Amino acid sequence: MITRRSIIIGLILSGIIGAGEPFTVLYIQGSPMAADYSTGAAIFLLFILVFLFNVILKRIFKKFYLTPQELITVYIMMIVACAIPSWGFTMNLIGLLGGIYYYATPINEWEKIIHPYLPKHLFPQDKNAIWYLFEGLPKGMGIPWKVWIKPLGNWFFFIIVFYFLSICLMVMLRKQWVEREKLTYPLTELPRELVKEKEPLLKSKLMWMGFLIPFLIYSLKGLNILFPSIPAPVLSHSFPIFNRTFTVRLVIFFEVIGLAYFMAVDVLLSVWLFAFLFIIETGFLRRIGYSIGPVLPFSDPAPQVVAFQSLGALMVLSVMSLWTARNHLKTIFLKAIGKIKINEEEILPYPVAFWGFVVSFLISIWWINRTGLKIIPSIFFVVVAILIFLGMTRIIAQAGLAYYRAPVIPAVSTLYTFGSKYLGPSGLTSLGMTFSWATDIRTMVMASTANGLKLSTQFRMNTIKLFWAIIGAIIITLISSSWCTLFLGYKYGGINLYSWQFSGLARFSMNWVKNFIKYPVGFGKLQFGFFALGGFLMFLLILARNYFLWWPISPVGLALGLPHPVFHTWFSVFIAWVIKAFVMKYGGIRVYNKSKEFFLGLVLGSFVTAGIWIIIGFLTHTERIIFTLG
Repeated sequence: MITRRSIIIGLILSGIIGAGEPFTVLYIQGSPMAADYSTGAAIFLLFILVFLFNVILKRIFKKFYLTPQELITVYIMMIVACAIPSWGFTMNLIGLLGGIYYYATPINEWEKIIHPYLPKHLFPQDKNAIWYLFEGLPKGMGIPWKVWIKPLGNWFFFIIVFYFLSICLMVMLRKQWVEREKLTYPLTELPRELVKEKEPLLKSKLMWMGFLIPFLIYSLKGLNILFPSIPAPVLSHSFPIFNRTFTVRLVIFFEVIGLAYFMAVDVLLSVWLFAFLFIIETGFLRRIGYSIGPVLPFSDPAPQVVAFQSLGALMVLSVMSLWTARNHLKTIFLKAIGKIKINEEEILPYPVAFWGFVVSFLISIWWINRTGLKIIPSIFFVVVAILIFLGMTRIIAQAGLAYYRAPVIPAVSTLYTFGSKYLGPSGLTSLGMTFSWATDIRTMVMASTANGLKLSTQFRMNTIKLFWAIIGAIIITLISSSWCTLFLGYKYGGINLYSWQFSGLARFSMNWVKNFIKYPVGFGKLQFGFFALGGFLMFLLILARNYFLWWPISPVGLALGLPHPVFHTWFSVFIAWVIKAFVMKYGGIRVYNKSKEFFLGLVLGSFVTAGIWIIIGFLTHTERIIFTLG
């Protein structure tokens, strides 16, 4: 049952996540906890809730006890909140809106080439307010909040519409993915076990054994930063391949190992095997000097050949997911137009979800078009963005990757489809603005909603109350994260904070725009060729999976590509595969079920330790104590 107090607690903690993530990343420069699909901040705070309310305070005041449904309500709100404040949207947006003006110089020519095409209603118009955001306010001057109301209000309108679109799509696909295809949703395993009343996870000795491993090892790393005489454990190693043209990274992330253990064995094999093959392909291409263009934004370290292969595979995965759900989606359509009556167990009625998706889709196209992109490219961009988000969400639901990013971003897909000349300076500038929300896609509301709906199904909480709780969490997080990001910028000066959001992103995105305005490209024939190759290979893998029962490899890995998160985490997935394959072969399902608690401990220990060391870093004024993927 979703109670009033659970929603209130969820709103408070969503606000804390919204303000806490910018404070952690920008000021403390500690472990990002709300920047990835693993939603470390939600896990850390859920642990505190369970330990504080259901273990300690319960013994004194029984009224403080939170039921599993209440805890899951709070958790769903928190994982949605985790998708917003940092790489998901807010920090990127504010750094980009100000940085486009602050970093403009006669040398980079942004003022002449880009600024005439910036929609005034989307950017602050007070040059002093922008300058102070990066340099810090003079003594005695207040923060110019009014300058930001109009531009942030316009951006919030769009992003809330797109979030609503994402929620509607996940509502329509929940029954297909959860009940019919029975996807595993590995990221829901820990919260489900953590809130159990019978055989609670916090009383498991095996869980605490797993917990202690990252706690002790990460703490030694933290102590080494504070006291360099203390030796730090080595958790990574690199070695060159193909005559030192490329480097292989072997990194141990305990949270990745723990979450990967809950993937199916064939998915585990697919994830690490295709990552390894892409590494070999990348090294080989560098060795022979073959390239179809520079490394794409946010596709690094993968070359364009690998990136577009994976994009083709990801698109086929998305389309095939919709094709598989065609009968269910047809039923929803008939319900939406009043042709049939069916029982629904969703957080939104099917007609609302269907028409909500349609209206949000049209508004998104209209809004993107207003930023300077022509209507046909606007339609294309929104469709591609939805398909990329959908494919990634499907992968998260099936594979439960802690860290992941799209192989190619929607802006690049649009560029190589229409060419620079057709898009024009205004269209390219519009694409540059999408770098705030549709590029470094390490987390998103769509994936959080999918995981939330899996949990709500298991705990029988699919009611309209949950929808409004999610919307409330989104609004609170947008406000709190914007407030904290602006506050930190004006108080300390953005140039003194973590460099990416307040320095790197604006320069990177606008130089990308300027480059293609000055040096146009046409339709990417080679890019499309490798895109088609990846799609064809994905289609063959799906056919093999469906028609040959003995086929050992899931097609998921082909769609991952080799972006930064996959490049750094594939080895940890390999470790999980070795362990799980051994357990399943020699111990069977009984040993596997018992061993789950140990691997849940690895995940819980990783994020609780990261949270503790964020606090230690703040108290000791120590930066760069980072254990999660930075």
